[in-house]
Amino acid sequence: MEPEEYAEVLEGIRDVWRVVAERYGGHIVRTQGDGALILFGFPQVAEDDGRRAVEAALDIHAEVGRLVFEDLPGTFSPLMMHSGVHAGTVLVSPGDMERGRFDLTGDVANTTANLSHRALAGQVLVSAEALGPHANFFELGDGPEGGIALPHALKVQSVLRRSGVHRRFDATARRGLTSLVGRDGFVSRVKDFLSVGGDGAAVRQRCLVLVGSAGMGKTRMLEEILGRHAMPATVVLRGECESYLGAEVLQPFSQMVRGFFGVPTRMRTADLGADVLAALRPWQEQLGAASQSLLSLIASDGGHESKRATAGGIVGDLSAFFTALAAQRQVLMLIDDWQWADDASRQLLGTLLEAPTGPKVILASRPRDPDDTVIRDARHLHLTPLAETDTRHAIRHWLPHADPFLCSQIHDYSGGTPLFIEELCHSASAGALARAIEDRAAAKNWLAGLAAARLARLPGKLSNVVRVAAVIGNEVELRLLEAIVGRVPGRDALKALAKSDFLYPTDVAGVMRFKHGITRDAVYQSIGLRERTTLHEQVLTALLSRADGAARDDFIEALAYHSRGAGHWDQAAEFAERAGDKATKAFALDRARLHYELAMATLDRIPQRAPEQTLRWCLLSNKLGMTCVFDPLVLADDPSVFERAVELARELGDINVLARAKYWLAYICYALGRFRESLRHAREALGLARQVGDQRLAVQIEATLGQILAATCDYTQAIELIDAAMDAKRLRSRPRGGPAIGSAYPLACKGGILADQGEFSAAHACFDEAIDLLDGSTHPVGNSVRNWIAVAYNWQGNWSEARRVAADSLRIAENTRALLLLSAAGSSAGYAAWAEEGSAAGLEQLSEAMRWMDENQGRFYTSIYYGWLAAASIAEGRLDVARGHALKVLQRARRGERLGEAVVCRCLAWTAIQGNDVAAASRWMRRAEIAAARRRSPREIALNQWMRAQIQVALGHAGEARPLFDDAIAGFERMAMGWHAQRASQQIEEGVVARPVFT
Repeated sequence: MEPEEYAEVLEGIRDVWRVVAERYGGHIVRTQGDGALILFGFPQVAEDDGRRAVEAALDIHAEVGRLVFEDLPGTFSPLMMHSGVHAGTVLVSPGDMERGRFDLTGDVANTTANLSHRALAGQVLVSAEALGPHANFFELGDGPEGGIALPHALKVQSVLRRSGVHRRFDATARRGLTSLVGRDGFVSRVKDFLSVGGDGAAVRQRCLVLVGSAGMGKTRMLEEILGRHAMPATVVLRGECESYLGAEVLQPFSQMVRGFFGVPTRMRTADLGADVLAALRPWQEQLGAASQSLLSLIASDGGHESKRATAGGIVGDLSAFFTALAAQRQVLMLIDDWQWADDASRQLLGTLLEAPTGPKVILASRPRDPDDTVIRDARHLHLTPLAETDTRHAIRHWLPHADPFLCSQIHDYSGGTPLFIEELCHSASAGALARAIEDRAAAKNWLAGLAAARLARLPGKLSNVVRVAAVIGNEVELRLLEAIVGRVPGRDALKALAKSDFLYPTDVAGVMRFKHGITRDAVYQSIGLRERTTLHEQVLTALLSRADGAARDDFIEALAYHSRGAGHWDQAAEFAERAGDKATKAFALDRARLHYELAMATLDRIPQRAPEQTLRWCLLSNKLGMTCVFDPLVLADDPSVFERAVELARELGDINVLARAKYWLAYICYALGRFRESLRHAREALGLARQVGDQRLAVQIEATLGQILAATCDYTQAIELIDAAMDAKRLRSRPRGGPAIGSAYPLACKGGILADQGEFSAAHACFDEAIDLLDGSTHPVGNSVRNWIAVAYNWQGNWSEARRVAADSLRIAENTRALLLLSAAGSSAGYAAWAEEGSAAGLEQLSEAMRWMDENQGRFYTSIYYGWLAAASIAEGRLDVARGHALKVLQRARRGERLGEAVVCRCLAWTAIQGNDVAAASRWMRRAEIAAARRRSPREIALNQWMRAQIQVALGHAGEARPLFDDAIAGFERMAMGWHAQRASQQIEEGVVARPVFT
């Protein structure tokens, strides 16, 4: 093309950009050739900025495609754009001739440009962060082929077209609705309103306002009520107000009229169908000239601007129509998002409510200040956040197997707001979501825009209070707030903050709290770095002025947080470590872990770190190891931080530090179920400890080495090491009356070995001693000990005792918030309930506990629990499910964990017999016997004999089965496995195996 021709094409394209950007409230930041960067959400943030950006992109694509240029060859038409849409926080600075209208700093613009670059001709690529629940206003397809080089994992889809959905609720409903929970009382009150006859003079009987902040479920509740409450004689008219640019005057009532006449979208009068015109005719006769308003609302004749100019007249005309309709039929009007209603709509509603025979009206509205005078006398029903139990029900709809700790995190972070709960559940897998909430990163999506939009609507002074409060933290002491802003907000200001859904009073006098952690984090992210740093410095100064030394422990967590925010890295690390120590003493290991991780991350921020600071980092990793070893699921099978500690210790050249780093790497690998790696690291650590003459550390490593060998079923050496370690340090004693935590778990491991070998009396003696050493402590090691006891009782067939001990363990695990320990206890409790009573709930408890382990890549002794699952599944006739569980056990066996191997081999042998494959059954039984012999487990040997007997019965060889039964029963009686002996005897007498036993 000639340059002049190309310039003409570019100008045509740029004209489209300008018109469309203005249409949707966007700003063209800069242009380059045939490309443009368009910004939405500035200077005023709106919760639908992402939707408007996509709408703009679709309009630009369509309108550029319709451009015609005389000098453009026909083969070049239609022109096709390609676009990318992304959202996030950016720093907006004044621009210039070089940088464009604004200068945007942050990765959002770069990511958007990357998406646009990867988009194909005619394609719009959009990130999930940009759309949130507005995604279902569009039909979405797959993202681009091949990976996209982005700074973080990003879900990207292509926008195919608009979906035809016009209401926000309908858009959300397309992905499925959460069951309505925790709203029975509200539903009952709305039903009462619908049931009571209206009195023309009583606005309270004619108008009900559902009041709730964004996401509280107002529309969801209305939909549920309409679905349940049959109203065949009632005309239900629906409308929605919008803050969306371009929303028409009297929009909710326009929608009602179109809906009544069956016209879903605006069209020209000439295009109206005969049925619509026939339905209009009686109203034209009844209303006369006023009926023209009906045509102007359902058709585009006259244009948008003319309707604005005559809004006053249309109000009267529509009032006449709705009043006449209400005189003929019962009419119920439902209007959503009333807080965005235009003045004409408010005028019309007021007229209808004053009419003696007007319709009933239900409005859904966010809190407004001042109150709307039109509905001031209406009945108001204020929706409250969900209780934690209801939140858990809602979460389980989207994340069916979310563990109770994650449910609690989501409840606290969302403040019980249904929409926030739903969006958090959609944002990530359970494991990733838990970490995102801990890192305060779960709100980095459209939810942040929602909070920022609400903040922007506050008056300047209140907005500043909220911003300062966000820096202070989730809980805000008014005395501290006063130290920063110079005054305590007055009563009216505090009420306004609560009403605007930001801060509300707590049970503690003088303390406010953010209603949602999401809101607090979003506000915090919107504050510029320099302002944040200054505010953190001011808060830190105020806190340090209060007390010195030990007295600061009362608010040590806040000191750590604000030191970090102010950039005092070394001081922040010190405070964070002290906060971690404080939490450790209280057995709040989840909180301790977070503080130690922050201390280590803070030390990493120090440029040119000194050797003593590196040493401190390594020693912190030891403390972190103690918090993680009881709940390694938080690591998601990633021991890299402990591997780094080993590398740094080598760089320091301190063998003692290296020995401890190696020890903790070994212990963490053990807790992660990486037993072979753990064995190698532990032996290296033991050699290093002996090299430097650290006898105490050496004994500690020997005890841990014994535990690892127990896990790999090297029982003889495991018991030798455990006994030697216990004797060398006299670990059984409790110095100064404190519990001997380091002794209890090795004793429990020894008990587990003895239980596997059928020596249950000796095993329980070890367990009793371990419990005695704990001296009633609620330390998480008490879980570990009790979980071994519960496993032993299950092996012995003492189901009731297994359930009792597991219940105690569950209680401790819930208090200490250790998911691995909770999963182990739940597995034992569930299996015992199923084995004793055939409880379906027990089997589900076992299955759910293992799903929690899977979600977080946990492998610690999972062969035991998956072996139980396989056995129970086969007994229940679920063979395919059982094979999946058996495969996991065999995979663990290849990695050295063999405790469930013999069980699943017996399961697979029985499955083979059911398929008349005697040869396969024989192979599996041989493998079961090898597994039992390798572990030197008389218990497993007796169970193998029993299974061979059951197989012989199934094959019809009762004579060959009898001696096998007798040998198995003799073994069970010798090991005090009474239930097994009784059940086997019963099978001999009956001569059938109706339900096989594998464990």
